Amino acid sequence: MRAFFLIFFSCFFVSCGYVPTSKIANTIFNEKIYVNVELSLQDPRNSIFVADTLKEIVISKLGRKLALKHEADDIINVRMNNLEFLPLAYDKNGYVVAYKARLNLEFNVVFKDGSNENFTTSGSYKFDITPNSVISDTARYNAIRRASSEAFDEFISVIAIKGHKNAIKH
Repeated sequence: MRAFFLIFFSCFFVSCGYVPTSKIANTIFNEKIYVNVELSLQDPRNSIFVADTLKEIVISKLGRKLALKHEADDIINVRMNNLEFLPLAYDKNGYVVAYKARLNLEFNVVFKDGSNENFTTSGSYKFDITPNSVISDTARYNAIRRASSEAFDEFISVIAIKGHKNAIKH
């Protein structure tokens, strides 16, 4: 019975033309990518967290190599528009016990052929803290990492859809 469902779902996804977003994105980007994250003067520490996370994601999710700007085929410029930590839940004494990190990123991609595209994405991550405490560096770093990852996933989805539509036109 289990094998039947596996075969059924495999046939269903193949027949409906399902292609993973990452596979479509791989047809959009070339092998070498330069990732430039503009450091925010108001929040340089968190900007560095975002930069590190995005560079890791390009390697792990896209399977591309990071390159120097003059060696790169494609350039991804990223700017952190807004990072905020919003209180979500309070305990009976009025202390914040849960936060939501919300991050907005602006992407400008310069492709090998000289064309460029702009995208704005957002990511968020909910997390708990102990009552009557501040957000620890570890919790803040983890929240920024996860929100950055979500925003990058949205970027990949948007660029993949755009690339897929362009492929259908041509």
